[in-house]
Amino acid sequence: MSFAKGNRIVLIKHIRHCHSELSTTPVNKSSEEIICKKGAYFVTPSHYFNEDHDLYLFPYILNCDLSPWTDANLFLYTSALNRDKGYSSSDAIRLKASLLVDYKIYCEGLKIDLYDFSGRKPKRPTYRYFFHLLQQVNEGALSRKKLNQSTKVVYDFYRYLSEQHKSSIDIERVDSVKLVNRYFHNHHGGLYSMATEKRGQSLSVNNSSRPRRIGFTREYGEELRPLTDKELDELLACLNTDAFGVDERLMHFIALQVGARKQSILTMRMKHLKLFADEKLLKDGTFKVNAGPGTGIDTKYNKPQALYFPLILAKSILRYANSEKAKRRRQKFLQNNGNILNEDDMYLFISSSGGTHYMAKSDPRYIFTRSRPQGRNTYYMSKKLSKLVSEKFPSDFVFHWLRATYALRYYLFLQPLYAKGLITDSDIISMVQKRLHHSNREVTENYLKLFDSIDKRLVAQQLYEERVFDLYGTKMDFI
Repeated sequence: MSFAKGNRIVLIKHIRHCHSELSTTPVNKSSEEIICKKGAYFVTPSHYFNEDHDLYLFPYILNCDLSPWTDANLFLYTSALNRDKGYSSSDAIRLKASLLVDYKIYCEGLKIDLYDFSGRKPKRPTYRYFFHLLQQVNEGALSRKKLNQSTKVVYDFYRYLSEQHKSSIDIERVDSVKLVNRYFHNHHGGLYSMATEKRGQSLSVNNSSRPRRIGFTREYGEELRPLTDKELDELLACLNTDAFGVDERLMHFIALQVGARKQSILTMRMKHLKLFADEKLLKDGTFKVNAGPGTGIDTKYNKPQALYFPLILAKSILRYANSEKAKRRRQKFLQNNGNILNEDDMYLFISSSGGTHYMAKSDPRYIFTRSRPQGRNTYYMSKKLSKLVSEKFPSDFVFHWLRATYALRYYLFLQPLYAKGLITDSDIISMVQKRLHHSNREVTENYLKLFDSIDKRLVAQQLYEERVFDLYGTKMDFI
């Protein structure tokens, strides 16, 4: 029989009644009778859980003879239902299932009884698998992090088995585990400790960051820098060519003028444009749009954010949204997906084929969709740009650099206020941190250190409103 991995995992689209009570007799008036071949049973819905708490795209693992691997399936189901750490999303559960199947296939290939831990350590299945993975690490075929992920899910599986009634699994023979204190810094710079498990079948991973390039800052692991004046000029010139559509230009302008990340830009909905009404204009000439949980706009780590749209940009977005081009794309979306979204919840930016560039977590399709769009169009826009710019334009430019460019312009806008003594250095850090939505103040401070090192001649006598809010009077009303 083939040990092929592709045939060993079946995805169940929707597991219903996850939190319902199953019984042979009705529990109350809401109990529903289910008729089956060998009789009937009753399902009583939970008062506290509904379909939102069901499991979707659940991986069902098979043995080499294509019979169910019951122990593994119950382990994954229980972990998912309990929302155990590392098992709270369908993506994570599918990854764990894949790693568990790798272990299963390894044992089958060598005829190892994966439930037999009677021998010495080198003979036990988990230790043999660990040494197998360790050899791959030494050969450069596997990363230390991947090894740790693989042995962790195997350990979690055996720990689940060991906790079952009359289990024959002694978890202490599966792996040697000890508690160690790890120390971390909180957002305010304070130190705190946390007890974590240290498994013998794991390797240390170097989490220290690689040296940062001169002129760059690092935001959550990604290196970026603001564009210089000449680079920004060249970018804007390219955006105003026929190579870029109006929607693509607007995506860039929102990043430049609002500082929003791509997931926030690409999950804006039609209902948010109602916030661009004249009576909602703030004193600083911007419109406030809340993003994050409950708004339909995705944010990093799903944290609440406030986005501020300049008047000119907001009006340009409204013109695009009401254009025939945008209406045709929304109609195409409805043709492809039906009426799953009402008019208010329709995405602002939709592709020419009627697809979304990014799928919001609140999208009804999210829980059923295995491969979700995640803003890949920003990569293709950068590739398109690279064919239009000169050799002097940075070849490693990515869409996220626009966020750093926005941060620099906002920082420069605050400098006259600082010079007049109206705000302090600490105020500037707080204001930039608020606009960039950094939970860690240190990330913002790294931005400002970079900005302080920029040659002042490049930014002399520039006004924030002229360079960012107006963007050279760019015409964005052509559809």
